[in-house]
Amino acid sequence: MHNRLTSFIIERHEILFSLQFGFRRKHSTCHSLISLTNNIASDIDRGHLAAGVFIDLSKAFDTLDHQILFSKLEHYGVRGVALQWIRSYLSNRKQFVQIKDTRSEFYEIKCGVPQGSILGPLLFILYVNDLQRALKQATSSLFADDTSIYYSHSDIKQLEATLNSELQSLDIWMKSNKLSVNISKSNYLIFHPSQENLRLNLTLKYDDQILVQKQHVKFLGVYLDENLSWKIHINYISKKYQNLLE
Repeated sequence: MHNRLTSFIIERHEILFSLQFGFRRKHSTCHSLISLTNNIASDIDRGHLAAGVFIDLSKAFDTLDHQILFSKLEHYGVRGVALQWIRSYLSNRKQFVQIKDTRSEFYEIKCGVPQGSILGPLLFILYVNDLQRALKQATSSLFADDTSIYYSHSDIKQLEATLNSELQSLDIWMKSNKLSVNISKSNYLIFHPSQENLRLNLTLKYDDQILVQKQHVKFLGVYLDENLSWKIHINYISKKYQNLLE
């Protein structure tokens, strides 16, 4: 079934969002990072301020709504026996908790995809495939549930206004798809040339909560800093290998 879905959705009809880099053949974290950093560098070179918002989803794989998933699969053309098979695959699953000899009652699982399964990741990236459609001007970059939103502009007020508008649209999409954002782990960076010692402050809100501005973030295992200097990541790697040698 995984091979059939991959052939139908990715290879034959190219339905997947082009900037979804997770769980796809010939795609990796490197491709996602290269795409994002190339855009940032290009916009900085032409005098724009570039902002990246890094969104942390709360237990995204576990909260995926089955009925919404089935509707999206049908919209993409997965119908008939194939859709019935997927419904059967996800339905009537039960779970329990056991501590030593004590076991809880069985409870039916009504959301989420099976962890560790080959179909789970593919069904998830199909579930979030239309996230970009919620945005009008900003660009999203996805690696499974790792989500970033990128936008640049020469005017800081316009940058702030547009990003807040896009975050509001993203909030509506998340709630409509029954996904939750962990605000405490979501933040943003303003990228700018290293020779310009700027301290630009934006007030960006998600669901009426203010996002924290950072000078560097860890994204897909790599530290990105506001100047794209890579100094923080190089220091991190150096210390890591020094500790291994010791």
